[in-house]
Amino acid sequence: MKSALFVLLIICFVNSYAESTVYKYKDHSGNTVFTDNRPEDVEPEKVTLKSKEKEKKQPRFYVEENSGNYHLQVENPLYAPIQITVSFNETHPAVHDLVGPDEIRTLATFSHNDFKYRYRWVLGDPGSTPTESMYSFPVIKSGKYRISQGFKGGFSHSKEPNLYALDIALPIGTDLVAAREGVVISVKDDYHMSGKNDYFLDKANYVKILHADGTYATYAHILMGSASVEPGEVVSEGQKIARSGSSGYSRGPHVHFVVRKNSGMKTRSLPFVMLDKAKQKIVLEKGAIVKM
Repeated sequence: MKSALFVLLIICFVNSYAESTVYKYKDHSGNTVFTDNRPEDVEPEKVTLKSKEKEKKQPRFYVEENSGNYHLQVENPLYAPIQITVSFNETHPAVHDLVGPDEIRTLATFSHNDFKYRYRWVLGDPGSTPTESMYSFPVIKSGKYRISQGFKGGFSHSKEPNLYALDIALPIGTDLVAAREGVVISVKDDYHMSGKNDYFLDKANYVKILHADGTYATYAHILMGSASVEPGEVVSEGQKIARSGSSGYSRGPHVHFVVRKNSGMKTRSLPFVMLDKAKQKIVLEKGAIVKM
């Protein structure tokens, strides 16, 4: 059977593990430190970080034949709805639809298999209404933490979908916790390098969590192999989800935290209020110090 022409590339599944070795040791204050530079004043433990991720799941568009007809299908393996739009090169009208989590749907049927189409998809339900904007600080370990980039920051928060993102400088290996309860949408923790050029823009490791109001949070640049949650898992506020790192487009170890929603085939970030463990509002400006 001759396949329909895909105008956009479908992302394939990847079935390989990745590994990296770092050093682990206790500093003079008794804190556990992870680093890729061997310390000179202590004898560190070598730790092999191995990604637990076997498949990079993405929505899949494909053609299926049945009784001489050809059905364009979409499969959404994510634990969140997606909004899609599909256009064709012939008289068939464009398809605009919302596909639920773990759903397979027929989008169009043709009597021939040489039709062409384009598609786009965006994570989230555009009809959802955010109902909450207060979040806990994603670190619960006692200490002082610096905001290295706030909302509308000049380095990488100057445009959507990161306009209202927050960067918190953290030592590598710091435990990260969920700032709000929700369902884990997806996890990527298979990359160990970082840099400041465009090559690294799509390399960051992350955990994405869907909230009850349709918004979702991304915790990015996590340490390779450190994710402690899995897609589909329900997590509570304050539950450990990963450890901090510097993977992807990054100038140094930190967590990039952002809350997003689908505003109609367009992903935008949302401003939010963050609270410390005393339930006091945190100043979310570059250079501010958060005491936990």
